Amino acid sequence: MAHIDNAFLTPGVYSNDGDGRLKLVHRYQGGDYELQEIVDFFNLGTVESTDGDGESVIVLTSKELNELRILASAHSFDYEEGFIEMCMEMQRFAVTTPTDHYRFIANF
Repeated sequence: MAHIDNAFLTPGVYSNDGDGRLKLVHRYQGGDYELQEIVDFFNLGTVESTDGDGESVIVLTSKELNELRILASAHSFDYEEGFIEMCMEMQRFAVTTPTDHYRFIANF
């Protein structure tokens, strides 16, 4: 999956739609949360890269995305609302786009 050009896309989390195109999975809601916090807070997934421009990439398996939904629901009052919504939207995306591994890119 290619680099996201921050100047032209809505800030958010993107993933491959199965046809080789990037699809917006979660629109960034403002606030203090980042994609790689899924790895930090829940110990799920792998950080593939981060850069100084706000872009980060993590990889999650379909099993980890199911666990993410459970953990996000259980900790919905512990973390920022935007972060929890991001987690839930990523899991919903996985349900509609089945594969073994998901690569998510954030540009915020």
